[in-house]
Amino acid sequence: MSEYTTVYLRSKATPLLDYREHPSFEETRNLSKDEIMAAIHEVDEYNKNVRKSFGCELFHLSTTPSRQLDVLQWSSSPQILTTELLDEVLAFYNEEIEDYKKSIARHKANIAKLETRILKANVELYDKISKDIDEYYDSIQDFEEELENKQYLYNKFYFAKSILDNKSNAEDYELVYTKC
Repeated sequence: MSEYTTVYLRSKATPLLDYREHPSFEETRNLSKDEIMAAIHEVDEYNKNVRKSFGCELFHLSTTPSRQLDVLQWSSSPQILTTELLDEVLAFYNEEIEDYKKSIARHKANIAKLETRILKANVELYDKISKDIDEYYDSIQDFEEELENKQYLYNKFYFAKSILDNKSNAEDYELVYTKC
């Protein structure tokens, strides 16, 4: 199942609308075709305005980053993104970033040890150590790409938090998110 998270900036003065469902079969059983079509049209017209009530889309997280971010609970309707939730999100990404930095440092330390061992190695051991070093370098490259991605996501949420940290913005605006 796909899961996407979108963060919106909206005016507090605008009512936050929820999507309506089309009438069920039981509700429309005794209605004429015109009445059913009118009910469906009414729901469709209402639902067109729901998206507008969310406000301006700041950013969108795709499936994998959204799934990893379990700090934001799944909800079928938009939820307010408070400064407390933003602090939890930032703490989550900060922890992820620190873990990747530690992993990179560990791998670099292992490479340094292997490079000192390779100087004293015979031919058979040299190939094995060389292969291990290459694998560590590949892992470091993967970790650095993930670190860059986590930093990018951290910066997105930090930007959103900076909007709310500005007192004049916090009085008139709020952040909402959808996770679907």
